[in-house]
Amino acid sequence: MLKKSIGGNAHENWSLLRLLPLLVGQLVPPDEPAWQVILDLKDIVELVVAPVHTTQSIAFLEARICDHRYRLQEVFPGLKLLPKHHFVEHYPQMIRFFGPLVGLWTMRFEAKHSFFKQVVRHTRCFKNILLSLAVKHQFMMAYHLASTTTETSSLTVSAVSTVSVDILHQDVQKVLQLKYPDITHIQLTKNASVNGVNYREGMVVVHGSAGGLPEFAEVIQMVVVEKSLSFIVKELGAWYREHFRAFELCPTSLVSLIQHGALLDQYPMADYMIGGRQMVTLKRFIQIQGCIMVVCVVFIRCMS
Repeated sequence: MLKKSIGGNAHENWSLLRLLPLLVGQLVPPDEPAWQVILDLKDIVELVVAPVHTTQSIAFLEARICDHRYRLQEVFPGLKLLPKHHFVEHYPQMIRFFGPLVGLWTMRFEAKHSFFKQVVRHTRCFKNILLSLAVKHQFMMAYHLASTTTETSSLTVSAVSTVSVDILHQDVQKVLQLKYPDITHIQLTKNASVNGVNYREGMVVVHGSAGGLPEFAEVIQMVVVEKSLSFIVKELGAWYREHFRAFELCPTSLVSLIQHGALLDQYPMADYMIGGRQMVTLKRFIQIQGCIMVVCVVFIRCMS
């Protein structure tokens, strides 16, 4: 019997929709109408879960919802629309009233519920299960409350090594000397976290914008100076590929130093290897010089 659903829960389907253009996009003809339906749905999902919205992004969401419904009925004329197709048309207005819907969704309740499911799975005891869940939950809360301190630094590193500035790349030396004229030694680390966001060598960050497009860079080394984090990066060129809803990247020979506070988006990207292109697929919508732009989640470094 043919199933009309791919199955899976919300975050599994979200990940599939986000990665599908990178998995099969190169096999799909550019003028395939069903592919445009999927890409419109991808844009809608990413806009709905965006943590920040502007007047332009809400208007863009309204246009994408209208395009998706029109294409869906055109490509699949026998499809019966469901109530959810109507509900999603109210999302832009709800965002205007209540702000980003990702702050109101039930996914956090699902995450909370996963703790209780793990307790049941591990204890395998259903005698007075409600009491067992309540006790385990209180133990977990007591542990987190006891381990939390207000004196924790926003910057944490696993290990550091002190090196002389003279052994660094000349371009990096110049930037360091401009920022810290009297510095002779710095501390290098391979793993650092700032406000809970983890950074590692090899990740890709968004450090600026040019012509309404984000500028990407690959982290080569991380520098700790005066308890602040900076990145030694190799800058990357980028252009947008509409068919993949992604940016294709190309390496450059430019090496520079970027302070953590100067990043356009605080979330780094991990890299993957596929085909012959480097790509960044899109998730977080940000505002760049008056343009709506999506950045950050999966970085694709393709191998031929």
